[in-house]
Amino acid sequence: MRILFVHHYFPGQFQRIAQCYLASGQHDIIAFHRGLRDGRAMPLIDGIRTLEYGQEVKADRPSDHVLYEPEQFIREAASMGFRAEELRAEGWVPDLVYSHTGWGTGAFLRDVFPEAKFVKYCEWFYNNSTDSTEFLRSDRPFLSRLTTSLMNIPALADLMRADLLIAPTEWQRSQFPSHMRNAIQVVPDGIDTELFQPDPNATFTTETGRTFQPGDRVITYVARGADPFRGFRQFIEALAIVQAEDPTAEAIIVGDRTIYYDGPGNGTEKHFHEVMAEARIDLARTHFTGTLPYEVYRKVLQVSAVHAYLTVPFVLSWSMLEALSTGCVIVASDTAPVREFVTHNENGLLADFFDPQAFAAQLSIALAGGPSIDLMRRKARQTILDRWSAEHAVTRHMALVAKLFS
Repeated sequence: MRILFVHHYFPGQFQRIAQCYLASGQHDIIAFHRGLRDGRAMPLIDGIRTLEYGQEVKADRPSDHVLYEPEQFIREAASMGFRAEELRAEGWVPDLVYSHTGWGTGAFLRDVFPEAKFVKYCEWFYNNSTDSTEFLRSDRPFLSRLTTSLMNIPALADLMRADLLIAPTEWQRSQFPSHMRNAIQVVPDGIDTELFQPDPNATFTTETGRTFQPGDRVITYVARGADPFRGFRQFIEALAIVQAEDPTAEAIIVGDRTIYYDGPGNGTEKHFHEVMAEARIDLARTHFTGTLPYEVYRKVLQVSAVHAYLTVPFVLSWSMLEALSTGCVIVASDTAPVREFVTHNENGLLADFFDPQAFAAQLSIALAGGPSIDLMRRKARQTILDRWSAEHAVTRHMALVAKLFS
């Protein structure tokens, strides 16, 4: 079978399924990506022919213009259509096409490949509500809300002509309009539970030479950047409270200093510097690692005494699910995407996103350890084994794709 993948940052969420197709040795695979080199970029997959689209896209409006993103979508989707025509002219016509709806770059591909089956990945739909986009700020002006609503145009265009719609979690599926929601299948991205598993012999050494191992009183926090969406300020405030009360508590913070999600200062380190200017943490006991390779990052999770995770009602981070798989004690924000996987006092601990004191209290409970915390660790890992393992994800995905050709 000939398979085409289209993703701004290929492989992205298609990594596991693309590798599965490649490993079978039965498919001819081509992937397109945007060619961007930033904090979202991922290593390409050896053995898959990977091409770029959108190089000729030139915006003629400033990036803060209300029509910048919609017009960018049209240019990039058209670019991808022209790239697809080149493939067809070469005689390469796919049987199956995957695209991520967030950028809408697959919107015109059925016009080029009408005979193909199309799988669309539904990551997010923007809703102007306090349970979604306005969780951090509910008094947004109309223009801001309009801009947010316009961000759905690429997804809507891409979703119109799909044979299979998939979303990774029930929470993400629930964001889409009800008449679309019923057509979306929940298919996990999958976690490598062999890579992310407990290791009593793991060690992690910082650049300054401080070495941690399981049993040390270390709080871990992982995010792509220092994002308001991921509760960076709230975590730092909670950490300061814990460290003031516990002179042995240390922290490992993985990720860079950039704001990646929409909001003031996006693409800058502004929020990091604002938070750190007011922070009362003990810098000698707080270790910022920057971004880490997967093999090193997993050791951070393996030595964690308690893993802190906060998020607004938005896409759930893989890092939280990887922490569960590793058997970490999770202290997380009591927000909807987290509650889909974590039940308070069962397989983790929850606290109000906006209450650093309450969050710190839960961190301290986890640091105290004991039989109930040990049981929580085992249940955390079992959650992923039961619901989000790579094997489960691939099996469910392949079953749905098989129905397209039956």
